[in-house]
Amino acid sequence: FQLALAELGVEQNVITFTESEFSRTMNASATNGSDHAWGGHHFVMGGAVKGGDLYGTFPVLGAKNATNNNFDGSPNQLGNGVLLPETSVDQLGATLGAWLGLSSSQLADIFPNLANFEAGRRNLGFMR
Repeated sequence: FQLALAELGVEQNVITFTESEFSRTMNASATNGSDHAWGGHHFVMGGAVKGGDLYGTFPVLGAKNATNNNFDGSPNQLGNGVLLPETSVDQLGATLGAWLGLSSSQLADIFPNLANFEAGRRNLGFMR
């Protein structure tokens, strides 16, 4: 796909990315596997991407409290091992939207949750 884009001369104009709020907990469920949770890793690919780096903040993992099902040593782990993501899909979308030329006010209309993030964290900075 990337080679075809390069051959057409549009590799700087096309971005491919994943988007999902689906993930797994850090606990095994009663059956095989783990329970559903929030957040996950995403890929952003294309000629205009500042590649070769990781963007966002990885969660702090803690040990499970022996007296309950909480992870007291981690601000990012909720009960049952659910990880609370620190980087939102809204930030991913706003970063791509800014690259497409949307203004700050347009991004705020499209992604109203951006107001929950510091101004410097609304654009993740992975686009050229």
